[in-house]
Formats: sequence, structure tokens, C-alpha cells
Amino acid sequence: MDPKEDGVSLLQDPQWDDRYESARDRVEAASDDRLLDVFHVGSTAIPGVPGKPVLDVMPIYADGDGMRAAAEGLAAAGFEREHDADDTVVAIRREADGVVAVRMHTVEADQWRPMLLFREYLTDHPRARAEYARVKRDAAAEHGGDMAAYTEAKFEVVRSLTQAARDEGYVERLPTFE
Repeated sequence: MDPKEDGVSLLQDPQWDDRYESARDRVEAASDDRLLDVFHVGSTAIPGVPGKPVLDVMPIYADGDGMRAAAEGLAAAGFEREHDADDTVVAIRREADGVVAVRMHTVEADQWRPMLLFREYLTDHPRARAEYARVKRDAAAEHGGDMAAYTEAKFEVVRSLTQAARDEGYVERLPTFE
């Protein structure tokens, strides 16, 4: 099941944590000592939030060479590169029960910190979690066949909740990898 091809459907899957563990093991096997950490992000990482059947795994690397070496290892394990930039590589693998998206970043990349802020804030705040779940359901109902419109419909609440995390000091919880 691929939301880009099949449209957006929001599911609760008790196997997401197990699937994450398996995907993390694949990332670790493909990586060398430049892998700093691996995180489960996106809706499947937040209890009580429905998600597309896309498991988002976010490894952080000390440098771009380590990240690209891991991307090559993942390619050998059946992942396809979907995006490749200086500080970010996205590798995906379509499986029968959904998509595994490995969103690799270097430690200097800007993208990984807001994802962790958002995850941590929603995990700690039931009202924020409920608000986001409602917005996701509304967006899926209105834009189920249009992934870009679905994402855009969620943008403001994601921005607002990420800012709330910053305002409440969640930045201090982020790993520093020193």
C-alpha cells in the first residue's frame, strides 16, 4: 500500500513499533560508525495518532559520506533513492503492508530537529495529539486522493505545534551529538 498511488488512508497499526525495530536494524546494518542515532518519527511514532501506512525512520549521520554509504547499503537491501541532497537522502521500500521511508540526515541538516520537536511535543500533550489527529482525519476526508493537498491541509497545525514545542523549551531535549 503506497499513499502516493493508493490515496491517503489513516490507520492504527499495533505493529508499527515492531516494524520500526526491524527497519532500524536494517539501517544499522547498512551504516558504519558515522551513524549517530536512529529515530522513529511521523505519525506512526506517536501513540493515538492515525497514520498513513508509511513508517518514517530517521537516522542521523556525522557526515554526508557516511549517509551516502548507508544509502548504498539500503539500496542493496531493496530500498530506492527518492531524494538526494547535500544533507539529506530519502530511501524508500514498498512493502505489502505499507512503505518504509528512511529519511537520512547529516547532523548539520535543518530538517531533523523540527521532526523530533513535533514528535516529543505530541507524545507529551494529549490535547495537541487530539487536535493533530482531527486535522489529519479532516485532511484525509477532503483530500484523500491528493497527497500534496493533504499535506498542505496539515501545514498550519504542524507549524503551530512545532512552535509550541519550541516555546515550551523542547529544543533543550534534542540530542546534540557532541
